[in-house]
Amino acid sequence: MGWLAFCGLIAVVLATIALAVWRKWIAPWKDVEELADAVVEHRAPRKFLISGNPHARRIGLAFENLTDRRRELDERVRESDLSVQAVFGAMLDGLVVVDELRRVRLMNREFRRVFGLDENVADGTLLEVIHHASVDRLVMEAIRSRQPQRESIQLSRGPSEGREMEVSAVPLGENSAQMEGAVVLFRDVTQLRQMEEMRREFVANVSHELRTPLSIFRGYLETLLDDPQQPPGELLRILGIMERHSDRLNALVEDVLSLARLESPGAELDLSEVDLAELLHSIMRDWEKRFAASQLKSHLNFPGNLPLLEADERRLQEVIYNLLDNAVKYSQPGGTVSLRAEVNGDRVRISVSDQGVGIKEEDLPRIFERFYRADKSRSGEHAGTGLGLSIAKHIAQLHGGTVEAESEVGKGTTISVLLPVSR
Repeated sequence: MGWLAFCGLIAVVLATIALAVWRKWIAPWKDVEELADAVVEHRAPRKFLISGNPHARRIGLAFENLTDRRRELDERVRESDLSVQAVFGAMLDGLVVVDELRRVRLMNREFRRVFGLDENVADGTLLEVIHHASVDRLVMEAIRSRQPQRESIQLSRGPSEGREMEVSAVPLGENSAQMEGAVVLFRDVTQLRQMEEMRREFVANVSHELRTPLSIFRGYLETLLDDPQQPPGELLRILGIMERHSDRLNALVEDVLSLARLESPGAELDLSEVDLAELLHSIMRDWEKRFAASQLKSHLNFPGNLPLLEADERRLQEVIYNLLDNAVKYSQPGGTVSLRAEVNGDRVRISVSDQGVGIKEEDLPRIFERFYRADKSRSGEHAGTGLGLSIAKHIAQLHGGTVEAESEVGKGTTISVLLPVSR
């Protein structure tokens, strides 16, 4: 009996020691192992507070601090990523980031749109992605020289075919431990180049149009200075020519100034409720003598329920005058010039038609350009300034409207202005 009690006591003591060892040296480290696995696998740990072993407790607290710190860093990374995506997504220019081997690392939505790339296209070299050797050479030079490079290229394929792009490649990693490579920016400058070309053409055309009457003035003034005693008949002829060119010069200056005012950022309209029917009747009365002098018949047609227009009446009259002037110039004696108005949905269509020579199909898209004349044979002194239709287009656009042109060679032309109806 005594021996059995002693063995039992020994067993209890050993069990107590084993339990103490388990609690202090084994269980805490198993908890530490489980905690470490959870942190590595980005799982939420069952607990951070480890009891029984001071060392294990400190390790548990260190893991808790580490987890909190990593959570903060992950949040910052997510915020930074969202910010980068927001900035890239809002950019109107195409952007791509490549590494030192010109492998694509990052691209924005506009870059994908410019080159017609799917969303799943995210790797490969720049050359493999966009198939443009000039861009690849530009980026390679930027990385090699560590200097920004810029070049204009013409796209010959994809949804942006025919567009002109200004490509800027800026090297990465200079004086830092960043990834080496380059940021490449694609800016569509097609419209800018077109505007520059239009400006150059405008200056050249104005210079040409001014030079003709000025040369005539100078020639006849020299004639009068050399021989002031001209016969009365010759003197009247010279003065008549100078008067015509003076009128032409004055008309050109007025049209250029009018177009400049219409194209200025601060262009404004003096809007009022316009009775279109009354305005059309008034205009046709003003043009009766001009039609008769050109041996032309006129026709006015509009429904009785024309709505009021909220428009600048003076500018609207200028539009119709320009359309009528164009029709008269390109009509043959005996023809008819028609002025019509009709309701077209929520807009009013005002049209001027002639029975003249018509305009070739390839010329139609360009007739509203400044100084463009479809009939080059009518570009002499009896032609207009070449700005009438351009002025009409700008006035229509200021009213929120549009212009259209239809023509058939040998049968005539119809120019229409569509303006919104007052609500």
